[in-house]
Amino acid sequence: MSVINSKAVEKILADATMALNHGSWLPPGGSATASAFEKEACRQIQIAAKANGVDVEVKLVSGRSFPDIVFVGTEFGVEIKTAKKGWECLGNSVMASTLIEGVKQVYLIFGSGEEKLEVRFSKYDDSVKSVEVTHSPRYSLDMEISQDDSYFKQIGLTLADMLSMDDPVSRVVEEAKKQLKPGEHVWWISDNLSAPLKINSWSDLGDSEKDDLISSAFALFPGAILKSPKADYEEFTLWLSQRRAVICSSMRDNFSAGGRVENLDLCGYIIEDAPKILGKFRSHLPGVKNIIQTTSPEEWMLCYKCNLTDCDTFKKRAAMWKTLVEKLLIDKIKPENDYHVSCIKTFLSQYLVTE
Repeated sequence: MSVINSKAVEKILADATMALNHGSWLPPGGSATASAFEKEACRQIQIAAKANGVDVEVKLVSGRSFPDIVFVGTEFGVEIKTAKKGWECLGNSVMASTLIEGVKQVYLIFGSGEEKLEVRFSKYDDSVKSVEVTHSPRYSLDMEISQDDSYFKQIGLTLADMLSMDDPVSRVVEEAKKQLKPGEHVWWISDNLSAPLKINSWSDLGDSEKDDLISSAFALFPGAILKSPKADYEEFTLWLSQRRAVICSSMRDNFSAGGRVENLDLCGYIIEDAPKILGKFRSHLPGVKNIIQTTSPEEWMLCYKCNLTDCDTFKKRAAMWKTLVEKLLIDKIKPENDYHVSCIKTFLSQYLVTE
């Protein structure tokens, strides 16, 4: 790579920005276009590089590549952004899938205005205010925030750190989860997990699809669905919309409508007049086992808020689920003696053979 450092790049960009602001370029016809601004910014950077004795090719790549301009053969690049008003806009995708090879440090030149652009520059890191979601997580840029208020300063990383990650979106999600308040959820999960594009109503689903989703509820959210004295369907309903693109306005009816079960047999322990939800649970246990077996560790981690090493095999996930559900059933049923407790444990074990 050519001998050039961040100090030299910043001097070049400061000179180029000054030139862009002081009459070296006027938008043709009094209307600034993003394409014309990119070309002129590149030209001024080329002039400033030469004036500062830096013998490096400055190349406009533009298009879908990130960043728009590179100092060829170095780790430096410049992204160009414009806005008709103010100093905010969406930046590039967190995944940076179009990153130009070799680029690690990125600067930002931002032009704001409709008739004549005012131009500023900064380190890209310093102008990232937050992360927002369009079709995927993208940086939100704001040239007016202080360096200490930047997103990267808040999470203790740099853009270079993120660009070097295989899955930077997962890191963004983890940082977002740290800031969640009770009842809040992250909308975007990870590029490793997908969701359907089309949204469906629960009433439009077939019976087999509904059964599969009810099994998912018992498998992934037992703590809420089997909660005593009353089930809580909010978390499952949010997951359903987020991960399966299914909307349901009255989830309770799918679990407990229709009264009670006259005699519920749990391996010899007969419960008379059992809550309907327990009958629903019993009938869906084969499906529950399948969900536990096929759910990815990444999704299990999100639902159970555990570490990857705690759930990276079916056996571990099944053990985690069984331990939780045993307690929930005992609390809900309130068995009369130790024999009834053992019946509940045997009942669950027979459905979760993991060998």
